[in-house]
Parts: sequence; structure tokens; C-alpha cells
Amino acid sequence: MTAIERCRLFVDEWPDAEFGPAHIVLADYNLEDHHLRWCLGLCRAALSHDERDLLTPYEVGTFIDPHTRTTYAKPAGDRLFMDRMDWYRRCDRDELAATIGLLEQLLTLPEAQRVAESNLDDAEPPVDPAAPR
Repeated sequence: MTAIERCRLFVDEWPDAEFGPAHIVLADYNLEDHHLRWCLGLCRAALSHDERDLLTPYEVGTFIDPHTRTTYAKPAGDRLFMDRMDWYRRCDRDELAATIGLLEQLLTLPEAQRVAESNLDDAEPPVDPAAPR
């Protein structure tokens, strides 16, 4: 099953998820690793209401996790975004947990494969030159 098929099946089961913190994946099919990881952080933060869950290792700026000594970004912009979205408090918690599961699953698929699928989905359908205009 392709990544886009997984997203479509997920939205069939969780229709409101298309408007939640992973909407750029579920509705727009932005399937690159950085989009999946960013949405994963948003979903985790929406579930926990803890800004530390927004931290992703690819952004500019640093925060060193005292437990793992891993350097992360401290994305002030994401905190402002989550404040504006009221930390997605209206999102169903089971839906958020399921969205996290889907995003983690999608990250196990090769990024090149996901991106190729996304590009195919964005392509215009072929035009039949014999079709009436």
C-alpha cells in the first residue's frame, strides 16, 4: 500500500484529522521526512500540551536534551503557531494518538518513494488530444 493510500484510508476513518496538526500530510500529501517529523512534533505537543514535544532535530537553533545529550531546535515559531491554534485542544485525543501512529509508520517507508508518489498525485491528468474541447 502506498503512503497516499494509507493517508486516504486514515482520513476515511478519522475525517477530522485532515484539519488537525498533520493536515499538510493528510490533505496536501507533503510526504518528505521533514514534513512528517514536523507534524509528528505538532501532534505530540497537541496531545501533551508540552512545548518540548515540538522539538525537532532539523531546525535552526539549539536545545540540548539533558538526558540524551541530543541537540535540538527550540522553535519559537512553532510555539506561537500552537498558541494561535490553542494547542489543538478541540482535537480528539484518540485521533491525535492514531495520527502519531500513522506518521511514525510513514517514516518507515523510504522518503524517495513517498516523494515520488506525492509528485505523481500532483501531476495533471494526461490530455486526450482527440477529446472534444
